[in-house]
Amino acid sequence: MEINEKILDLVRSKRTELPTLPVVVDNILSTAREERASAKDLADLIGKDQAISNKILRLTNSAYYGLMKKVNSISHAITIIGFNEVIGLTIGMSVFSTFRQKDLHGIFDMRDFWLHSIGCASAAKEVAKKTGSNVGEQIFLNGLLHDMGKVIFAVYFPKEYRTVLEDAKKSETLLYHKEKEILGIDHAMLSGLLMENWHFPDSLLLPSRFHHNSVECPVTYRHYAMIIELADFLCQKAQIGHSGNPVIPKSERISGNLGISLRGMEMIVSELNEQRSEIEKFLELTT
Repeated sequence: MEINEKILDLVRSKRTELPTLPVVVDNILSTAREERASAKDLADLIGKDQAISNKILRLTNSAYYGLMKKVNSISHAITIIGFNEVIGLTIGMSVFSTFRQKDLHGIFDMRDFWLHSIGCASAAKEVAKKTGSNVGEQIFLNGLLHDMGKVIFAVYFPKEYRTVLEDAKKSETLLYHKEKEILGIDHAMLSGLLMENWHFPDSLLLPSRFHHNSVECPVTYRHYAMIIELADFLCQKAQIGHSGNPVIPKSERISGNLGISLRGMEMIVSELNEQRSEIEKFLELTT
């Protein structure tokens, strides 16, 4: 069986070895899809998982959010930082926890990987602000989970992925190009398949699936995908964490499409550097 067929079989087989997410995540995603869902509905769901509840409260009260008053309940957190933001934090922490114990076979440093993911999520929120997009809460989770395909490669296909990383570094080639060349599928495509396996909605799945070729994303979520593509670039420019890419992709086309100038991008990179300690603290509180 060819390597790309093995990868697809891993994700699509009903007997897959892939981990499943906690039941609370399925329930939260179901709640998020309901137009009449209230903050109380969400708070009641999260409140059933004490570990997640405690982490959300610690995060909400951390320097990352910089709130003036202490938040002492999930309902209060939803009011202060937003319905979708709390959903994003809950799902993100569940994914972090699911893969935390997995062996990455020394292929890349998990702490650096998660730092990059959090940095990208933070950059995505800043890009959304600069473009006047009202998607800040939603886009955070897109940034947080965009690179999950790399974890699947590292955990389940370590030998092949080590070759990909070494070849990409040696030839100074964009990582996703080298993945496609050697494995027949890149990490963005695999992230999309993983989210499909987890029954994530298109609003989460498609921006991750197309974060390296956002102009090809279905139009409904193309703006989201463009934000993640630019956020990924800006996070790499700020050198927050590292997720294995030896080459930083060009950004002129995407920044132009989003209407963000070179000066605007420099400002976001500067803001990310100023947030570095808060991003590192975010990681400590979620893992």
